[in-house]
Amino acid sequence: MTQWWMISLIAHGAVTWFLVGLIWIVQRVHYPSMHYVEPDRFVTFETMHCERIGQVVAPAMILEGSLAAALVPLAPNALAMGLAVTGTVLAAVIWWSTFFIQVPLHNRLQQGKNTDTINRLVATNWIRTVAWSARGGIAAGLFLVS
Repeated sequence: MTQWWMISLIAHGAVTWFLVGLIWIVQRVHYPSMHYVEPDRFVTFETMHCERIGQVVAPAMILEGSLAAALVPLAPNALAMGLAVTGTVLAAVIWWSTFFIQVPLHNRLQQGKNTDTINRLVATNWIRTVAWSARGGIAAGLFLVS
């Protein structure tokens, strides 16, 4: 096992589990609480949410995706490589869902509060919640098989 594998593995696990915790807070607390924001304040709230969450999530997602891809060629054995490839595919699913489902829904919400759009945001965000949770399991599994 190389030094680069261990450094990458630790960094990958840390950023992945940070994002697992964050997505569960967003899924179970933040997105559902949008229903309680007054319509006349909703656009300001949604705009602030998008700006500030982007500052937190974008760097973490870029780092996580880069580390996920880096683990594949560094994998010390076939099992680790299989987990790393699966984790990278799940990261791609998360990115796809973010840019083709969640971002367009947020763009709609920046035009005004819409209960159906909020409900759709919560429902479709389960894609990312489940995928990140699985990535967390994979990150832990990579430690076990190394």
